[in-house]
Amino acid sequence: MSPARYEVPPVVSVIIPCFNHGSYLPEAFKSVWQQNYPAVEIIVVDDGSTDNTREVTQSCPGVKYVYQPNAGLSAARNTGIKHSTGEYLIFLDADDWLYPASMETNLHYLLQDEKLAFVSGAHDKVFEDTGAVREETIEINADHYRHLLQGNYIGMHATVMYRRWVFDEYQYDTTLRRCEDYDLYLKIARKHAVMHHTRKIAAYRLHTTNMSGNIPAMLSTTLEVLKRQKANLRTGEEKQSYARGGRIWKEYYCTELYKKLRKSKAPAPGEALNLLFRYQSRLYIKYLVAQFLLR
Repeated sequence: MSPARYEVPPVVSVIIPCFNHGSYLPEAFKSVWQQNYPAVEIIVVDDGSTDNTREVTQSCPGVKYVYQPNAGLSAARNTGIKHSTGEYLIFLDADDWLYPASMETNLHYLLQDEKLAFVSGAHDKVFEDTGAVREETIEINADHYRHLLQGNYIGMHATVMYRRWVFDEYQYDTTLRRCEDYDLYLKIARKHAVMHHTRKIAAYRLHTTNMSGNIPAMLSTTLEVLKRQKANLRTGEEKQSYARGGRIWKEYYCTELYKKLRKSKAPAPGEALNLLFRYQSRLYIKYLVAQFLLR
């Protein structure tokens, strides 16, 4: 979709929350500036950083800098919404980046259907320590709410472009320290039309400071977010998807935890073992047997 096709291009706001990730910001900015779209604003919300986030941002003309005392990712995104002017919004973490033409790709789909609250696409996971790249592409063509009950098929919030009116109705939940994006997707998809496609939109950098590395906390919060939807289930199919989602999340995170414990030379924390025992007893027994054989 060419910029020439817009009589008056609607503004797209790219909101970048940042907590001590100033060194990554230039790459994030560059990925926005390389978009073939003429009406973009970038807003960095500095969530109480103690690094060079302010200096890096203020050295880049045209980037809006907003500071707030550390309040967490949800609060930073909400602050970014308040300071944005765009008709469409994207949330890009400071350590991630957008692929070329991704903005126009998502905008194209939104302009085809005015009822869509958001559109999402595929992404790559980039492992910083090894440089490995894993493509995350899932095809979902219908029943988006039911599919979200069974798992967060979106996987990365930078692949999502929202209409501004969404945030007249919803905000990110500041009581959630993680999974706030999954919570928002479920709330929106329960009530409004959404769309997903398989074109790659962004890259998600994985490194030691990602919140997703805390597996027990991720599972606990994910199940909490899923449980919030229990009262909203309307059909037998939705109830089945909800139950299946609980099983899928437990199996996924416990399997990841098991692999992580097997790689570690340190004794397994009690919290981790309790998690395996509670949700995947077979992996708990498997881990204990492996530890016994290693003695």
